[in-house]
Amino acid sequence: MNIMVLDDEPIIRQGIIHKITQTGLPVTVIAEAGDGVQGLQLMKSVKPDLILTDIHMPGIDGLEFIRQARLLDSEVQVVIITGFDNFDYAKQAIKYGVANYMVKPLEEEELYATLSSLLERKEAEHQTVQMIQELRSVAETSQEAFRQQALTQFLQEEDFVAATAELEELARHGAYFTAVVIQLESFKVPHQSFGSQEESLLWFAIKNIVTERFLSNSIQGILVHHSLRRFELVYVLGLRKGQDKAGVTSALESISFGIRKYLRLEATIGVGPYQEQITRVQESYREAKQIARNSILHGSSRIYQTPTITSTGKEAQRKSFISQEDIRLLEDWLGKWERDKIHKWIERRLGAIVQEPSSSYVMVEWFCVDLYLFLNKYWLVHADNSKWAIGELTDLQRELEQTTAWQDIVDMMNKLVTNMIGLLSHTSNLDGKEIMEAVRVYLEQHYAEPIQLSVIAERFFIHPNYFSKRFKEKYGESFVDYLNGLRMKEAARLLVETDLKIREISERVGFEDAAYFGSVFRKRFKMTPGQYREQSSDQT
Repeated sequence: MNIMVLDDEPIIRQGIIHKITQTGLPVTVIAEAGDGVQGLQLMKSVKPDLILTDIHMPGIDGLEFIRQARLLDSEVQVVIITGFDNFDYAKQAIKYGVANYMVKPLEEEELYATLSSLLERKEAEHQTVQMIQELRSVAETSQEAFRQQALTQFLQEEDFVAATAELEELARHGAYFTAVVIQLESFKVPHQSFGSQEESLLWFAIKNIVTERFLSNSIQGILVHHSLRRFELVYVLGLRKGQDKAGVTSALESISFGIRKYLRLEATIGVGPYQEQITRVQESYREAKQIARNSILHGSSRIYQTPTITSTGKEAQRKSFISQEDIRLLEDWLGKWERDKIHKWIERRLGAIVQEPSSSYVMVEWFCVDLYLFLNKYWLVHADNSKWAIGELTDLQRELEQTTAWQDIVDMMNKLVTNMIGLLSHTSNLDGKEIMEAVRVYLEQHYAEPIQLSVIAERFFIHPNYFSKRFKEKYGESFVDYLNGLRMKEAARLLVETDLKIREISERVGFEDAAYFGSVFRKRFKMTPGQYREQSSDQT
């Protein structure tokens, strides 16, 4: 990963570069600059993957630099460097798409964690690109499967030139375009009158209802069965000039009714904003998925439509969900380790959003991000690395995407608070190395017990995702592999030194399923437990 560093103080800039090189990570500092103007000029020639930039610089400030840098390269990652007094500024910069922020003076462990996280994200994005590219190259025998892959690629922001002739035809005859996302509840066959071998027939019935209802309302479009998300259908539609959008709502109501009545399935529908160019339907698709998440607040089996408001207008509505009075209360409760009061406050605040009829899921996200940023700021002032307790912002966003009920979000945010107070009150501000060592000692003493990552996270008040990444970095293998290594070492000893049955040994080292124990053992020693015992007996 290629990095550019911006800071108007040469000594600080060189110090940052030195710390980057000392991480030992596969990163290279390819450029440096003392102000944003020079940084923008360098971007045109060096094309960095990541920019570390100060907030206050001569020429243009950090936010303006980020804005212009995004125009030059929408893929470039930006990490801002700030002081505690610039926290609100850093919080504002989060909305501009910065990947993270770090506080001066830079701590080596935090820098290492940030760069590691961005490397992991870059690798994940690379794998996603590869996955989409593989969709193109797969030689499907079914022409329909190939068609759906091409349409999925289009929705995943592939170039319009890669789209199908159907999309080009729709573009020629339509004046306004949007994407409708239909999220079906998960199902298995047999289902209703569909037998165990008739899943394809059930899907045909679902798709037939969708296409027939739209066509009966004279709405032209293309139905996409997302190649990567099994229960997601997308209808890319085009309205002719003067065609009433009310027809879309009528068709959707009929689709929802038909799927529920005739197939006994529930469907949540999200409608994206209308675009004048079909090449911008991907934007409608993203917003349709986002607005369908309103089902978490207001229930599934409903139709959610994007308000007719510009992106600029939506951005202007962004407000902080945590007031100064809230901050004073939260700081007081955290200082006194009053976990239950904070939990009740979180449930009340999220409950108020849910109960407001005009609220949307994005408001829940805003509240969660604001609370995360507050917790992170509090920790930076009162302790060491906050990531041990609350993980990274990307962890929070991924977990939010996976939730299906607002109470799950309450539990998730409460867990972050529990972790923080737990670490603050029980570990006397242990650093990351001490936490890792404490976990290692615990595993060596309790490996025979039913231990999972979630159990460790609860016991040591740490965020499971962040801990899992750091654990693998330190010990060279995953948490599960390390735990199984301890168990296998003891199992091997028991096989040689005792006459216990293999099932008894399995239970003694923490496996309830002897077959799974045998599978793990074979993977580790390249032979079955019985073969290992026999071989050891022959050698004595």
